[in-house]
Amino acid sequence: MTVLEDDLISVEMNDDERDEVLGADSGDLAGYDQAFIDNLVEKILLFVLQFSGVQMYPYQQAFARRIILSLVTNDGDELTGLFSRQSGKSETLANTLSGCMVLLPKLAKMFPSLLGKFKNGLWVGVFAPVADQAETLYGRLVDRMTSDLALDIMSDSEIDDAAVGHGRIMRLKKSGSFCRMQTANPRASIESKSYHLVVIDEAQGADEYTVRKSIHPMLAHYNGTIVKIGTPDTKKGDFYKAIQLNKRIQSKGRKQNHYEFNWKFCAKYNPNYAKFVKKEMERLGEDSDEFQLSYNLKWLLERGMFVTESVMEELGDKSMEIVRAWNRTPVVVGIDPARKKDSTVITVVWVDWEKPDEFGFFDHRILNWLEIHGDDWEEQYFKIVDFLSAYNVIAIGVDAQGVGDAVAQRLAILFPGTQVEPLDSTVPAQSARWKHLMQLIQRKQIGWPAHAKTRRLKTWRRFHQQMIDLEKKYQGPHLLAEAPNEAEAHDDYCDSLAIACVMTKDLTMPTVEVTTGTFYASRRG
Repeated sequence: MTVLEDDLISVEMNDDERDEVLGADSGDLAGYDQAFIDNLVEKILLFVLQFSGVQMYPYQQAFARRIILSLVTNDGDELTGLFSRQSGKSETLANTLSGCMVLLPKLAKMFPSLLGKFKNGLWVGVFAPVADQAETLYGRLVDRMTSDLALDIMSDSEIDDAAVGHGRIMRLKKSGSFCRMQTANPRASIESKSYHLVVIDEAQGADEYTVRKSIHPMLAHYNGTIVKIGTPDTKKGDFYKAIQLNKRIQSKGRKQNHYEFNWKFCAKYNPNYAKFVKKEMERLGEDSDEFQLSYNLKWLLERGMFVTESVMEELGDKSMEIVRAWNRTPVVVGIDPARKKDSTVITVVWVDWEKPDEFGFFDHRILNWLEIHGDDWEEQYFKIVDFLSAYNVIAIGVDAQGVGDAVAQRLAILFPGTQVEPLDSTVPAQSARWKHLMQLIQRKQIGWPAHAKTRRLKTWRRFHQQMIDLEKKYQGPHLLAEAPNEAEAHDDYCDSLAIACVMTKDLTMPTVEVTTGTFYASRRG
């Protein structure tokens, strides 16, 4: 097996690439020094190139090298890759997986303390949001394993193996290596399997709950490696969060787990790719969402998320703490009654009644929140009355869906003289309040306490998390917003805020005494 000869010329890798890829923390080396590991990784990579018959570009080799390193050192890392469309990510993975499936079981016999877990083969799971997407990578791997070149190499006496395919599984007869294709669709029943390596293709579309609950545990027994690849999206999800985590890890000086190659980077090595993308730029428009997502690798969260973290940070007032009582001017209140697993959330909002802008929009400022758990409404009424007694409430909006209409009727009795309004939950009505809240955010006419002491409160943390999780939904001309379909995702705080703010849209301006509140500091200054 010439790939392991001592006089092998290593695949070219400069010092900077070596430091980034290998780093200081390379898992359990089982008594082998780093120089040996470096050399072994390079030899495996060279075999991958020989087995595939493809001379991969440097950026493809960098990602392949990192996958190999993870398998060799058993670091159990989560690797992420953002590749510009049609730049060779499937090619990279198919080449790397097929070569490692053949070679690692042979090396396990030579280095049992380091690679012994592969003595019965390298076990790979290939996943994607839908079956057709998984088929792309799996089909490419099957092509590699059954090519004339692969068959010739595997017939060598030092390897003496052959690939056989049965539907969604490609196996090597003698080594025990296999690759199974599965879907990451949340409606699919994913059988419990154990893998050394899992790849999730088009990871931006994978369901976060399915990935975390069903796929990740498949690697537990062997401390396996998971590789997530794809392109950006307009919404956050498991892929986005994994990338951000890897970037934070690398910023601390640890080894590189995230790789990102936009079209300009890839075009340096492929002139034909450069020509094609430039034509796409003309066809789609360089500033189009399609081009930015597919080729410039920009996450357009503002397209799919109701509000971004940067906007949340900008609108939060770091000098302001929770205001637990306010009677100087009238405030409005939004109540989202609990439904099933949700909580009842009450949001109190201060309004600058004296200074509407030229379009009639007032400045709004959240003063406080109350979250009530449980379904004992008699107890909830008591808590709501006690909480709101500290404020000069002019209007209360209540989501009329479910028990909301009855809640509004009861509150009208408990708060005589206060406008209590049950708000419809029809699509047009919901759209009206979400659009109003969006306008306030865009005009920077809403804010909330963000003092260091406030950020430690559970109510603030839940409000912040629910706001940055909130996704836009469109039904024809109607803009809606709701929590993502994920475990522990809620939108009670968001609904409560939207309800409170829409109360000022058509509310007659009350007569107020002008005062300067200690919590109010103009964001325009």
